[in-house]
Amino acid sequence: MNKYQKFIKKGVIESLDKVPFHGKAPIKRLSMLNKSLIPQSDTHIAVHFVDASKDLPKYSKLHKHNHDEINLILSEDSSLTYEIQLEDESYEVTSPSTIFIPKGIKHSAQAISGKGIFVCVILSNNHDLPSKKN
Repeated sequence: MNKYQKFIKKGVIESLDKVPFHGKAPIKRLSMLNKSLIPQSDTHIAVHFVDASKDLPKYSKLHKHNHDEINLILSEDSSLTYEIQLEDESYEVTSPSTIFIPKGIKHSAQAISGKGIFVCVILSNNHDLPSKKN
């Protein structure tokens, strides 16, 4: 094996309901980077292929983490729209957009219309561990 080949990995399909604070939804989720894929990584990245042209069940519960999180909402035609809740405030966010969620902020994300990609970047190697005071 080449010296740096260990840093190149294929994404792994994971069910959304395996993620803490999330339920079942017909969204294809690829885990692209985490400790189990690349042990040296201190970042988690997941890519979600979203089709909200049909009603989706509510799949994201309000929660918080002990680390910062970044969400990217992307589509080719600016059609993907999410409801983003940050604490007690709710926002309708259309692609292309970036949402920065500081550690400790309760949040949830729910696709409400359109098609596109939702990227979650978590700046921690313990992304599955919620804040102790949810």
